[in-house]
This record gives sequence, C-alpha cells and structure tokens, in this order.
Amino acid sequence: MENELEELVKNSDYILPGIVLFILAFWLTFTLLGFSFFKIATGLSNFLFDRYILLTYTLSPQEKATLEYKISFYRNLSISNKRKFACNVKYFISKKVFEGRDGCRVTEDMKLLIAAAATQIAFGHFPTIYEHFRHIVVYPDKYFSGSTQRYHLGEVQANGVIKLSWKAFTEGAAVQNDGIHVGYHEMAHALKIEDATLHDMEHCFMNRTALHNFHRYANERIKNFKGVSFMRDYAFSNSEEFFAVSIEYFFETPAQLRKNEPEVYNYLKLILNLDPMIHQNPVVA
Repeated sequence: MENELEELVKNSDYILPGIVLFILAFWLTFTLLGFSFFKIATGLSNFLFDRYILLTYTLSPQEKATLEYKISFYRNLSISNKRKFACNVKYFISKKVFEGRDGCRVTEDMKLLIAAAATQIAFGHFPTIYEHFRHIVVYPDKYFSGSTQRYHLGEVQANGVIKLSWKAFTEGAAVQNDGIHVGYHEMAHALKIEDATLHDMEHCFMNRTALHNFHRYANERIKNFKGVSFMRDYAFSNSEEFFAVSIEYFFETPAQLRKNEPEVYNYLKLILNLDPMIHQNPVVA
C-alpha cells in the first residue's frame, strides 16, 4: 500500500503539468482555429458584399459620361476601377437624402458630383458610403449656421448631416490645381467621423498608427507655425482642419504636396490607402 501511494505521488509530479500543458495546447489550438475561421468568414463576407455592390448598383451611360468629363480621378482609372468607382457613387446616392435650401434645387448631376467627391477620397476603402451621414443639405451659396453663428461654405455635423455651398463646390471643382475643394474638405471631416463611429458598420478602417502619427505631426506643425507654408493658413487652425486641408492638396496637387510636405503625403497614403500619383490603380494595398 505504501509503495502504491509513493508511486501515485511520484506520478502526480508529471500528471499535473501534463494536464496544464494539455489545457494550454487545447486552448491555443481552439483560439488559432477560431481566429482563422473568423478571418476566413470576414474575408468571404466582404468579398460577397463587394460583388453584391458591383452587380446591384450601376450608373447609366450618361452618368458615366458626366464622371468621365468632370472627374479627372475617375477618368484616369483602369476599367475595373472605374466600375468600382461608379458603383460606389450609385450606392452612396441610394443611401442619402438630398435637400436643397434657400431656393437651391438639387439635380441628379449635383447628387452625382457630390457622391463622386465622397467616393474619391474613400476609394481606398471601397465600398464606403459614410453610413453615419444620411442627410446632405445643399445651399446655393454661403449660408448662416445657427450652431456657430457665422457664415459657412460647408459643414459636417455629428448628428449625421453634411452641408455644402454649391457655388463653393463648383468653384473648387472647376480649378483643379489650387488645393481648394470644399467637397473634398467636408467629406474628409465626414470620413474621419465615420471611422470613429463605432455603432456603424463602417468604422476603424483607417490605419490607426498612421492616423495617430499624422495628428501628432500636425499638432507639432501647428505649434511651430510661423505664417509661411505650402498649404494655406487655414490648415493650421487645428489638427482636424490640417487633415481636411491636406486632403484637398493630396488630390488637387499631389506632386506638389509630395515635394513640399512629404510627411503629410506619406501619412495620407497610409490613412486613405491611396496614392493619387498612380492614376490607373491608386489603391496601395
């Protein structure tokens, strides 16, 4: 009996560590398999959703011709990327309520061009429709905002409303190399809010490290701003305006931005997953 007890005690020195190792191995295997299954399932659902968008939302030949004529970013894309861009534009329009105020009548072309501006800056994260923002209000010119008590050319509100001056929008779109485009500017603010809105399906799609580093860099630039910069002074109001103004230059004057603000250009490439200097296939990942 004593010998049996001694043997049991001796064996317990191996049994307990063996049980612990078995549990750890089982947990690790289950975790890896579960993570792999999650990645496969997520990838498959994203693939199927992308195919659904491409098959369901299509623009008319006339609408595509308008994009071809007025949007240089679209015009330079490869055929497959043009298809993605056009589908995203249609998807965006289908999910928004457009409203004209102060006598502005929102036409189908206006919807098309607003959606194109939104699609362009978010093209690296296709499909993106700014789900949080359901309502787009268009004014004929600058408008008085009750919330800020001043006149605006555009505004993005946390309650899901985007406001635009159509005069400012068209003037910015007409001159494509001055780094001023109210459509890009306001959609940049909206995209940033969309990324941070956790209750929506579209969130946390931007590169977190690049975004953090961008704002750290922006705050340093703002702190040391002496009144002379390649970008206009309004960029140095705060880091959010630095972000929105940078995106205007990123798409309107990419070569000049890369030359004069290489850090900004490289951060935006990572954040937006785009390089506008690569015309046919600008998506970088």
